[in-house]
Amino acid sequence: MINFNSKYGSYALITGAASGIGRAFAEALAERGVNPIILDINAKDAEALRKELADKYKVDARALIVDLSAPDFMKKIIKATSALDLGLVIHSAVVSMIGEYIDLPLEQHHKLVDVNVRSSMELAHYFCNQFKAKKRGGLILISSASALQGSALVQHYAASKAYILTLAEGLWYEMRPHGVDVLGLMPGSTDTPAIYVGHPDLSQAYIMQPKDVAVEALAALGRQPSLVSGFRNRLNFFLLTRLLSRKQAIEIVCDRLMKMYHRKK
Repeated sequence: MINFNSKYGSYALITGAASGIGRAFAEALAERGVNPIILDINAKDAEALRKELADKYKVDARALIVDLSAPDFMKKIIKATSALDLGLVIHSAVVSMIGEYIDLPLEQHHKLVDVNVRSSMELAHYFCNQFKAKKRGGLILISSASALQGSALVQHYAASKAYILTLAEGLWYEMRPHGVDVLGLMPGSTDTPAIYVGHPDLSQAYIMQPKDVAVEALAALGRQPSLVSGFRNRLNFFLLTRLLSRKQAIEIVCDRLMKMYHRKK
C-alpha cells in the first residue's frame, strides 16, 4: 500500500465530500492517516463528517464550505490550502440533471457547466501548477462511465463527464514527467443519493458501493490514466465500446436509460 503522506503530502482536498463517492474518498484517506479537507456546499453535513473522521481516525479533518458554481470559488480554496502540505486533490462534486435536453431550463445547464466543467478546469490548472513546482502530487477527476457514449436523459451530464475524462487523460501524460499522478475515474451506478433522483428502476442495475469505488481508484492512481470502476463495469463497457458499433452502443445505453426512468421512446 502506498504511503500517501510521503507520496502526496499530509493533506488532501476532496470536493463534494459530504456525501456519496466524495465522502468515501475522505474516509479512505483518513483511514490512511491523511488529513482530509471536506469541501462541500452543505455546511451541516460537511461539519458532521469532519467531526466523525477527526474523532474516529485522529486526523486534522477540516470542513471547507464552497459553492463551486460561484465565479470566484478558487479564492476561498487557495486561502484555505496555501499554507498546508497538500498534494492530493479529488474532484467529486457534480451537478446532474435528468430529462430531455430541451425540456430542462437553460439556467440548470449553465450551473452544470460551472460545477462539472469550469471547476474541473480551474482546480486542475491551479493545483497542477502547484504540484509541478513541488515535483509531486496527485489529482483524481471523477468522470463517469456515461462519458464513453451519448446517453439519453443524462445527455449534458454525460457530455460534461466526457470533458473531464479527456482532460484527465491528457494531464496524465503531461504531468507524469513532473512527478504528478492524474487519474480520470469512471464510476458506473453507485449507491449514492444521486442515483435515486428521478425514482429509477434499479432492479437490473449493477450497483457498486462508494467505498469500493474509492479504494480501487486510490490503488490505480499513478498506474494508469483512467479507470472504469469495477470489473463487471469494465467488462460491460469493453463489450459496448470495442465489439459493437458506436450506433449500437448508443442505442443500447439509451434504451436502458429510457426504460430505467420509465420513459417512452
